[in-house]
Amino acid sequence: MILTPGEITSTRWEVDICIIGSGAGGAIAAAKIASSGQRVLLLEEGSKVQQGDLNQDAARLVPLMYRRAGGLGTDDMSIRILQGKVLGGSCTINWMTCLRTPDMVLDEWGDRFGLEEYRPGEMTPHFEAVEQRLSVHTIPEENHNPQNRIILDGARELGVHAEASANNSVDCIGCGTCGLGCPYDAKQDMRLTYLADAQAHGTTILTGVRAERIHSLSPSQQRVEATILGEGNGAIERRLEVACTKVVVAASAIGTPLILQRSRLNGSRLLGKFLHLHPVTATIGVYDEILDPTYGIPQSTVCEHYSNLDGKGYGFWLEVPDIEPFLAGVNFPGLGRSRRDGMRNMRRMGMIITLVRDGADKRSNGEVRWRRGLNTQSGHLSISKVPSIRYRLSPTDKEHLQQGMEASIAFHFAAGAREVMTMHNQHQTLTSPGQIPPLRRLASGPNQLSMFSAHPTGTARMGKDRRLSVVDETMQMHHHPGIYVMDGSTLPTAPGVNPMITILATVSRALELGDLVS
Repeated sequence: MILTPGEITSTRWEVDICIIGSGAGGAIAAAKIASSGQRVLLLEEGSKVQQGDLNQDAARLVPLMYRRAGGLGTDDMSIRILQGKVLGGSCTINWMTCLRTPDMVLDEWGDRFGLEEYRPGEMTPHFEAVEQRLSVHTIPEENHNPQNRIILDGARELGVHAEASANNSVDCIGCGTCGLGCPYDAKQDMRLTYLADAQAHGTTILTGVRAERIHSLSPSQQRVEATILGEGNGAIERRLEVACTKVVVAASAIGTPLILQRSRLNGSRLLGKFLHLHPVTATIGVYDEILDPTYGIPQSTVCEHYSNLDGKGYGFWLEVPDIEPFLAGVNFPGLGRSRRDGMRNMRRMGMIITLVRDGADKRSNGEVRWRRGLNTQSGHLSISKVPSIRYRLSPTDKEHLQQGMEASIAFHFAAGAREVMTMHNQHQTLTSPGQIPPLRRLASGPNQLSMFSAHPTGTARMGKDRRLSVVDETMQMHHHPGIYVMDGSTLPTAPGVNPMITILATVSRALELGDLVS
């Protein structure tokens, strides 16, 4: 059962387990816990959406489904963070890429954090089960649009390996609006899979309800304070309280540490630290032929040839994004006339994104916490605590980003582009591969090179040693028994691939190890 704010009549609930967040982690947790016969209540701040709501109207859907209408970012706005605020979380608006966590990454978790239970052999059954439930399959050769063929053609000419990717779709027609939710229910997102399973086992889902604080009274007695938001305006309408035995926080690597900090459940000094983003930049190739990049399956190809530059699993990989006008309009380089003329020529353009597995220098370059600042949510300016996201690329990660940008330009020229544009604020248009080396002389610090991300992870990382981690191998908080974190924030390092499958499989494994599924 799913209730919207206007349908919620009771403001006090008593259940066994309260789950905060309906994205990948919260959805699979709800499905598996409810299947064991326990009473589960799931709170989702975002709106309920169904197939009929997803009408490709960006002006309506972006504010409805994206946190801060797509304007979430670091404090200095050097990196925009695309994150869902909708039933199903970011899985509702993602581009369907389904890649398993590399073995080298899982082995690093075992070696550095004592997580022997997450070695490749232990994780394989969970990957297989998740992929089966989501209908994950490799995308057939005939379904690559011209833009994705840039990856394949460029790799072939350069003598490197690239391949078809996999996604979670059934009967996808390639309409190209994945970022606005699938209007055909082809995308097998959380709403159609694990959240449907959870409801079949009696889970109640409350949408438009924002969890504010968790009061941990004892390991088996918790209380969650929440607010019911007014439909359409997001204003606080009513208060709601949940009494339960345990709480699962799955509000994302951005939202989870903020809720726990506000609840003073920050016994670990590491809560909110070690934010990873898989920072991304892009290059745009201009071709003689028409590519029509706004149509087709996004990210149907991938090049992971450069994903292990240091021999330790750190580097970058190349994909082709979902190019929709609402995204391209924000990120397209240039100003004024050049920007307008460029957007008019989009039918002949193709984009490659470079995604960096950050954290190569083994230090925390990002943090999520509360700070004092200007708050405008109440309709007027006030000084109060506001969410803060801080992030800096380490020297090695910055070098990998530079190498990725250079590699993607080479791919464009190898695939036949007549010119290539970068995302530098000093607008750059290259007409030959020989112009690649001078790019290193350009400033590429914060707000000098456009960067974005859709993969925040790591702010409540998992590990055996409570001095080095926030949660244990079952994803229960070291310092606060009865409180579990089950989302991307628990990943000990950046996964080095699009994180949906990693989150689903690791939460599945944690549930197998712990006592939440009785």
